[in-house]
Amino acid sequence: MRKFASLTLALIVAGGVMIASPATGAVKITNGVACTKAGAVSKTADGTYKCAKNLLTTSTKLTWLSTDCLTMTSAYLTAKATLPAAKISTDKALAGFDAEIVAQNKVLADSLIEVDAYKVKLADTTAKLAALKADTANLAKNKLNIAAYESAVTNYNKAIATVSKVSGSTGAVQRAITRIQNFKVQASASYENLKSDLTNGLANAKLLCSKGF
Repeated sequence: MRKFASLTLALIVAGGVMIASPATGAVKITNGVACTKAGAVSKTADGTYKCAKNLLTTSTKLTWLSTDCLTMTSAYLTAKATLPAAKISTDKALAGFDAEIVAQNKVLADSLIEVDAYKVKLADTTAKLAALKADTANLAKNKLNIAAYESAVTNYNKAIATVSKVSGSTGAVQRAITRIQNFKVQASASYENLKSDLTNGLANAKLLCSKGF
């Protein structure tokens, strides 16, 4: 009986060891640990993990990946997918801004030509007016012509002032050109920021998906 009791106790102890061994030897679930059922979820003390393929690599193996890793990876891939469209949109906007600048420069050039033409007419009219006024013997006779030339001089000066407000260094055209150039800078910066965010997103995703994390 004592031998039987000893044998039974030994078997129980051995059985206990055999049952406990898998528990103490179980692989800890972390990023990169192999799994078999896609979509399976496991909650651990370190967080929640899902059995899936790591889309940041070319591997098709199923591994446990933290939900933080999967969320960041999804955000990165979505941003990456939209970048080509953002590039096309940005290039189109920049081309449009360049066309507007060309058009505004044409307005500016035409305005300067117009101002020069007015100045030539002003100089000619001023000279003729001076000649009429110098002819003191015929002031009464030339009174109407003098008045007409004086009016023309006034109008040419007003025209030059008006066009200069548009074509001058602080005029409407130059302000428009400056504004469009600022739009170009902003559009380019916005696209560069998207690229920078994408780079940072990839780095963050790789960190959160690193093995053992």
